[in-house]
Amino acid sequence: MIQDFFLELAVVIVVATLLGFLFIKLKQPALLAFIFAGIILGSSFLNVITYKELLYVFSELGVAFLLFLVGINLDPRIFREIGKTSIVTGIGQIVFTTLGGFAIASFLGFGFLESLYIAIALTFSSTIIIVKLLSDKKELNSLYGKISIGFLLVQDFVAIIALVLISSFSFSVDLTSQLSQFVFGLIALFLLFFIASKFFVKRIFDSLSKSQELLFLGAISWCFAFAGVAILLGFSKEIGAFLAGVSIASLPYTYEVLGKLKYLRDFFIVLFFVVLGSNLVFTASNILFAPAIIFSIFVLVGNPIIVFILMAKLGYKGRTSFLSSLTVAQISEFSLILIFLGAKVGHVSSEVVSIITLVAVVTISASTYMIVYNNKIYDRLSNFLPVLRSKRFFEDSLHIVEDKNYSFVCLGFGETGKRILIDKKMNEKDILVVDFDPRALKEANKLKFNTLYGDVSDLETIDFILKVKPKVVVSTIMNADSNIVLAKKLLQKNSGTNLIVLAHDLHDAKNLCAAGIKFVLVPSFITADKVKIILQDIKAGRNFELNWLKNTEFKYDSCDYSLK
Repeated sequence: MIQDFFLELAVVIVVATLLGFLFIKLKQPALLAFIFAGIILGSSFLNVITYKELLYVFSELGVAFLLFLVGINLDPRIFREIGKTSIVTGIGQIVFTTLGGFAIASFLGFGFLESLYIAIALTFSSTIIIVKLLSDKKELNSLYGKISIGFLLVQDFVAIIALVLISSFSFSVDLTSQLSQFVFGLIALFLLFFIASKFFVKRIFDSLSKSQELLFLGAISWCFAFAGVAILLGFSKEIGAFLAGVSIASLPYTYEVLGKLKYLRDFFIVLFFVVLGSNLVFTASNILFAPAIIFSIFVLVGNPIIVFILMAKLGYKGRTSFLSSLTVAQISEFSLILIFLGAKVGHVSSEVVSIITLVAVVTISASTYMIVYNNKIYDRLSNFLPVLRSKRFFEDSLHIVEDKNYSFVCLGFGETGKRILIDKKMNEKDILVVDFDPRALKEANKLKFNTLYGDVSDLETIDFILKVKPKVVVSTIMNADSNIVLAKKLLQKNSGTNLIVLAHDLHDAKNLCAAGIKFVLVPSFITADKVKIILQDIKAGRNFELNWLKNTEFKYDSCDYSLK
């Protein structure tokens, strides 16, 4: 039996790896590959998976490790950092998607409890997939990228609460009678959590930290111990694993534990998705394709519309609202885990699990292309978007720019823009700051700079910049396409304005130079040049101070200089 299971596990891992490689080449998330591996190896096709019980145990370990690491990563300061917009949008989208999903599921004939599960599953979007796609597009630090990650983190937090609550109830006992047991057990569990966190955890891990192997095993033991206690108190191992992670989140060994356990988590979570795929049975009685298609359309179209309206009502421009809205056009791994746990405790049928799994495959595949080509989609649909847009927020809260000429325009008020303007010996009234982040503009207003809420990718913003007749425009926004459009407009106007732009890499820099921009700077090149100077000083034995940032002035001569 052991040899047979080992051979079966080897086949599962090899097939999952090969499909993962293929899907990544096709620019699809690896998660889909693992689900397809389960479908191919399951009873619907090759029927290779026969030791489902053992693989099921492994997959549950993956969920436990996932929540353990989520607990370690939990930072109470996160909601201060992500801001009001992300919280309002995240919670608003959860509420409206839940209501819409519940109405659709009820209309399709699902019971109250199953409709509730389906509705909640449709609300969560995949933070992992969105972070990967935005990182590949170099748009993580854009305004829409920051807002999107913010409300996705809000979703994740709500998803964790839903998971630990759902996994603590069973269908076999009346929910009302379980409530008193739940409250008593919860008090006992949190009391143990408090005592362990306050008096034991630091001492234990201080001792274990002397050995990397013991630290690794100690973290796993801590996870398993809390999971075991949770089971004894009538809760699931998932809530125990999550609390175990939270209890060690403040220790100085957090990053070491994360670094060692994330690969273990990834291995077991792969098996979770394989098992999930293997449970899909392609017969008319087990998969309702019509509901799956309807739910997929709701996620692909309905969720973005909800987020777009919420952001428009908060006052964001069409492009920012639209690009942010596309990031919720798929369901997440938490959705699959939630439905999986719901089936385990008897709240939903295997048919619902199959439907939601199919929705995940459709929405994750489609939304990947929607995000990759989001700007092109916006350009095609932009004529229809102003109808849903509101401007009240920014007109009421941000300084309205004076209608006059400005000698200096700075596009973007991030770290680079701040340093340029704060150090610049110039009258603040001659400076115009352009940004589409309200927080950045409010900060610029406090420093007495004139501000304009605008996006350089919008032609109306570029037209306004041309109207104020600046002598110098500095673009700290490392978006090559937007900077090229700006350069072409300046050349057409023949205004004599000096345009200085930043490029993300050498490829973008060459394209910017080809567009006629004379001053192109690559920050990574400048950093490398400065490091070379420091290394030469060290080698020559010369005295130098590392606080050179306070005093150094860089001289940029031309595009050719920055590309050397």
